[in-house]
Amino acid sequence: MRMKKIVGIFLAAMTMLSACKKGGTQLENKSVTESDKSIKSVEAVIPNPVSEGTDVNKFINGDDHWKWWEDYIEKVHNSQTVQEGMGQYYEQIQKELLSDASDHNAVCSPLNIYIALSMLAEVTDGNTRKQILDVLNVKDMDVLNKRIEAIWDANYVDTPALKSMLANSIWLKSGIGYNEDTLKRLSTEYHASSYSGEMGSKSMNLKLQKWTDEHTGGLLKEYTKELELKPESVLALISTVYYKASWDKEFPKEQTNDGIFHGLSGDKSVPMMNNDVMTNLYQTEHFQAVGLSLVDSGAMYFFLPKEGYKAQDIAADPQMIKICMEPASVESNSALVHLTVPKFNDSAKINLLECLKNIGITDVLSDKQADFTPLTKEVENIYVSRAEHATMVKIDEEGVTGAAYTALMMESAGIIQNQVDFIIDRPFVFAVAAPDGSILFTGVIQNIE
Repeated sequence: MRMKKIVGIFLAAMTMLSACKKGGTQLENKSVTESDKSIKSVEAVIPNPVSEGTDVNKFINGDDHWKWWEDYIEKVHNSQTVQEGMGQYYEQIQKELLSDASDHNAVCSPLNIYIALSMLAEVTDGNTRKQILDVLNVKDMDVLNKRIEAIWDANYVDTPALKSMLANSIWLKSGIGYNEDTLKRLSTEYHASSYSGEMGSKSMNLKLQKWTDEHTGGLLKEYTKELELKPESVLALISTVYYKASWDKEFPKEQTNDGIFHGLSGDKSVPMMNNDVMTNLYQTEHFQAVGLSLVDSGAMYFFLPKEGYKAQDIAADPQMIKICMEPASVESNSALVHLTVPKFNDSAKINLLECLKNIGITDVLSDKQADFTPLTKEVENIYVSRAEHATMVKIDEEGVTGAAYTALMMESAGIIQNQVDFIIDRPFVFAVAAPDGSILFTGVIQNIE
């Protein structure tokens, strides 16, 4: 008799799956953690850090940097060649998660959610998988696998100057059979570590929370402390992102002064950073924008809505997406920008269930229609019962720091031509874009807390 059990999946910073039993292959135990020998683990193979322990300035000006840079630029180019259709995805997901932020701040990691949904596609089939692939804008799994590989290579960076760390993990219930080929694909194509143990146990939950904290820099502890595997859980897929980059031209700390931010909740005195930056100024019908370059990375863009438009109105504007993905293709003017921008540290947790329904991923939410046969054939009625996404982004004089996770829980049953003042003292939209055009983080800031 087949049993009904809970399946949970956490994406972005975390993806978790749970299910029920019938029979199949089980994960081979290759190593046992010293901290808790009841949990069996197989660690993923990830690239070694580049010039670990080297001073940042020494690295940037040394031979190791140029050797790394040549390889990195090739990876960025390869990722750019497989980005077709990503713009529609970014527009769709940002519209769902940011456009209703009419009176509050909202932040998310579109790329993190993309990776999480890709992992979900790996463990589903039939129309369940098709709905996910349609949202991801790929025709089949071969195209998706090539895209994920290229995106991973272009966005996994661990050097003294830049941290852009992606990580994935698989959490399994001991004694349950899984499709070994599916688990191997998650391991090789998503660099996912595997952990097997007693679901719902204190040791397993502490291990899960610790793993997630370690791979998000401890920046989301207010949310990860609530993450747990239930006794009925069968599988969890966890995907994380941690990012830390420095401005090409740092904001002088002595030029940071208190200023008034005219937020929706009222005027408030906040620390305002000031800098003169030579950059491109973008002007569209709906907004004006500038981008600040990040060392060995992409850029952070700031979008100010024009009169008659609100910040949430431009959060998924096609031109906003295009600037992030293909800045050279959007008309702009080179200018010396006298930039004033507020320091901020914002985080949020979002319920993704309604978002998944709205973007067309519905079968996976139904215990009658969801197809998880690539994962296991011994469990019936697996479906996503809870989905959440948490993100934080902080900027200061030195640079940008961010982290994110997504959780899906499943159950069964040029030349200076002009000078411009760009003062961000009212609601705005931001985006952190990687060199390959991937949108790592984006958000709407209505108030500075």
